[in-house]
Amino acid sequence: MKKSFISVALIILVFTKIGYSQNMGISDDGASFTPASTSVLELKSTSRGVLVPRMTTAQRTVIGSPATGLMVYDTDTKSFWYYDVVWKNIGSSIQDTNGDTKIQVEKTVNEDKIHFDTFGAERIVIDNAGITQMGTPGTNYTKIEADGSLSYEGTATVFDDLTVPVTASKTGGTQDPDFYKLKDNGAGSQGVFLYWFDKTIEEELYFIVQMPHKWKVGSNLSPHVHWVAPLDLGGTKVVWALEYTWVNLGDVFGNTSILSASDPIASVGAVTANKQVVTSLGTIPATGHTLSSVLVCRVFRKAADVADTFGSDAGLLQIDFHYEIDSDGSRSDYSK
Repeated sequence: MKKSFISVALIILVFTKIGYSQNMGISDDGASFTPASTSVLELKSTSRGVLVPRMTTAQRTVIGSPATGLMVYDTDTKSFWYYDVVWKNIGSSIQDTNGDTKIQVEKTVNEDKIHFDTFGAERIVIDNAGITQMGTPGTNYTKIEADGSLSYEGTATVFDDLTVPVTASKTGGTQDPDFYKLKDNGAGSQGVFLYWFDKTIEEELYFIVQMPHKWKVGSNLSPHVHWVAPLDLGGTKVVWALEYTWVNLGDVFGNTSILSASDPIASVGAVTANKQVVTSLGTIPATGHTLSSVLVCRVFRKAADVADTFGSDAGLLQIDFHYEIDSDGSRSDYSK
């Protein structure tokens, strides 16, 4: 009875001391030491560690109202997690305070990918094959292959002009436009010259283009002409036209097709003297066409068209084809 009383007294004494102590130190070798003054509890060992609760992801995520700073070991992800507004993986991610901007190196178990998120949306993914997707990964993104080559997926494609300098075209010798001055320096200089297309006869130039390796194979082309009038058009119009035949490498040329248009694009506004004007000629369907395919073309003013009502010459500056780009080139000489 006396022994029991002494044991109880000792226990009460120990816990009373713990309750009033500023901090505690525990060692596994029985040696006393002074714990750090800024810690509530300091543990000391050279052979053992601290074991926190272990649980599955499902068990962790159903903990009700977890306290800020709560830490567990997730046996599914094999990593430590702590709670701060949301559950955060220690070591596998860097996150802001609310978890919507982060870098993750293990989003799912053993996927071996790096994910970059900002404002709750995934922006970049680097996969385990070294392929990088930037933008909206899996949907609309710029793709960098492991070897460094570049391509564009979904709506990440861009457009460029396949340009045909008019002075690099060829006259046919029968219905050639005149080549004369557009402007000089106002003091008798030689000036700069253009090809001018007459209202009374169908005049024309000839040229050839080849589809570049950056082109998104199968996407349509949008030809258009840049031109200028020496006088205000007022309510009159100029009709421009393109005749072409398009053939793939190794195929046989077929009959030509003709596109024409008289209305400048809306952003041009009223056509006044010496203004640069653009007229879109519509769309050239590209289904079935491949890299290194060639278009043989004739550009002309369709003077006999009833819609062409401008009575003076029209000067041709350039003809272009808007085309869609989905890569910085091709992986082989004649195909993607």
